[in-house]
This record gives sequence, structure tokens and C-alpha cells, in this order.
Amino acid sequence: MKNKIIIVVSVFFIFTSCIVQSPKYTTLQKVMSLQIGMSKTEVEQILGLTPYDLKAYTDTSSVFIYIYRTTDRKTLSFYTKFVNGRKAIGKYVQLQITYSKKDKVINIESCNMCPDNLVRIDKINFNNIFVFVTVTLPVLLIYIGLKK
Repeated sequence: MKNKIIIVVSVFFIFTSCIVQSPKYTTLQKVMSLQIGMSKTEVEQILGLTPYDLKAYTDTSSVFIYIYRTTDRKTLSFYTKFVNGRKAIGKYVQLQITYSKKDKVINIESCNMCPDNLVRIDKINFNNIFVFVTVTLPVLLIYIGLKK
């Protein structure tokens, strides 16, 4: 009986987690090594990824969107200094690169006006776990108690 309960609880926790769909991204260090005049192939080799989206395409240029992530640091609020804390992965940022008709970089900038549709989703749905612990688990315990 205990094995069945453990299996049911394990399966429930597996199915309460969400599937995270996130875009491929690069790092700020790689973005900082880009230079005006590079070819599109060189940019893709340095960043290690292809464009995420096409923002604009005209007779004279094309604007592609790439994704990179910032690096944050986590500290205790009462102990914040300039360099303490530990590194943590930050938010997604959209990088806008403009290419000339000859596929040479003519502009590199973070896209502040781009929509923020790169939402991070938690891997574990805490609402489902809370419901399980507060509703389902007590019912299971009462059922086991009545069975004995």
C-alpha cells in the first residue's frame, strides 16, 4: 500500500512541473565582442546561434533580433555591496543587429522598445503543489486511516 502511495505522489509531482520553452540565447560577453563591419556569418559564429526573429527588411538593410541573457547577483538586502553576492542568470534581452545589403553589420543595439514576450516560466507549478498538500494529501491520509 505504501509503495502505491509513493508512486502516486511521485507521478503527481512529475506532472505538476511545467515544460519550459525558452529561446536559444547567448551571453553578454559574446555580444560585447561583436564589431561594426562583421559579416552575418561571423556574427552567428561568435554568438553561437542564428537570429531569433526578423524585425525589419528594407531595400537598404535588414534588422535581425538575437537573444542574450544578463548576469545578475543575489545578495541579502541588508548586506548589499558593490561586489558581494553570487552570480545568477538574469533576464532575457533582445539584441537588434542591422545588416547592410552586403550582409555587413552597420548597427548593434539592445532593443528596448521590443515587446517583452520572452517570459520566464517556473519549472515547478507551486500552485498545484500547494493544492496537493492542502487538499489531496489530507484526504489520502484520512483514507489510509479509515482503511486500517
